[in-house]
Amino acid sequence: MKSSVGRPREFDPEDFLNTALECFWQKGYRATSMADLMKASGLASASIYKLYPDKRAIYLAALQQYMDEGVSRGAKRDAELSPEAALRETLEFVALLSSSPDGEKGCFTIAAASELLPDDEEVRRKVKYKFNSIINQLESILCKGQTRQVFRRDECARVMALSIFMMLEGMRVYGKIQPDIEELKRCNEFIVRSVLLNRDDEKVVSRKAST
Repeated sequence: MKSSVGRPREFDPEDFLNTALECFWQKGYRATSMADLMKASGLASASIYKLYPDKRAIYLAALQQYMDEGVSRGAKRDAELSPEAALRETLEFVALLSSSPDGEKGCFTIAAASELLPDDEEVRRKVKYKFNSIINQLESILCKGQTRQVFRRDECARVMALSIFMMLEGMRVYGKIQPDIEELKRCNEFIVRSVLLNRDDEKVVSRKAST
């Protein structure tokens, strides 16, 4: 009896990748086995190997998906909101995530960096891509805000973006001990105040530029 041609898969590859991501996120790359992935997904090894040649390929695909979703979410937010609103929403998103039960998992990108760097060059490139994407998005928000006279102009937008990025990544690590959301909100407000334009300072900068 001939097998049917073009028979649809009995599972959703995206569902499997999401399941694999959760496994790697919970246990780490080295501690997660193919048996773990089979058990979590309910798939036989033959089905998994039709999609990916080995565990490393699955891990890299899951990591890339996680990173791409974050970058896409940030780009959509920045396109729809004013600079100040985009910055505030970025900070609030990370604060809410870090203080939620899922915050205990931390950031998957940070987990990858902590476990596999500096030896794994491919993972290093992916982590660098993700981190730089966040920094570039923050820098874009700040540059727009400087142009619209919302954010201070006496400091380089790149420096401010790097500073905020390091605070955000630290917040994700802090999330592992379930911090108080109100404390995180107060910290976020401090960050916003530190980059907002102070009209008195702006007058001093303008006077210096004119002399």
